[in-house]
Amino acid sequence: DYQARRPVAHARDSRAVCRARGLATLHTGAALMNTVVDLTRFRTRGRVGQPTLVLVDLHDGTRSSPDAVASPGPSEPLANCRAILAHARRCGFPVAFTRQIPASTSVWNPPVYPRWIEGFEPRRCDMIFERKRPSCYASADFSEMADYVGGSYVIAGQVGELSCLSTVIDAFHRDHRVTVISDALISHAGDCVP
Repeated sequence: DYQARRPVAHARDSRAVCRARGLATLHTGAALMNTVVDLTRFRTRGRVGQPTLVLVDLHDGTRSSPDAVASPGPSEPLANCRAILAHARRCGFPVAFTRQIPASTSVWNPPVYPRWIEGFEPRRCDMIFERKRPSCYASADFSEMADYVGGSYVIAGQVGELSCLSTVIDAFHRDHRVTVISDALISHAGDCVP
């Protein structure tokens, strides 16, 4: 394996990457390539009984009440979302983030990507799904992920009475088994979903 603080390649010879480390290479014509990421590890992720945590719309601009967005302290459901995310990361569970992106009005106006709430920024290993409608299943990639994990995942997040509810209804129609963390659902007004 690669040892830290050693050069990956020599500046003048890109093929030296493989020779410097002594790894097996794939030779196709004149170009050489070595293995960087083992994608099979990602393909089996979530299949071995690990729950997948789906966090819905944990970004700025999803709540209508200006007081809810500007409140200095985290609300109880948001604090519960933080605790769930921390637990999932400690246990190595797969984490998926979803966000609803409004459709752009023209080619000249690209979509606006809202900032994630502080502490809920996705990591490189996390999944991110973008959609144009309330249900997470509006994203074809999310639907494929849900099918791949056997339709069994845990959901929490913002706009519980719209996005989370729509997702759970779509999951029911697909015979998926979703676990809803009810005290980690944030309503449109910024409080707990009743």
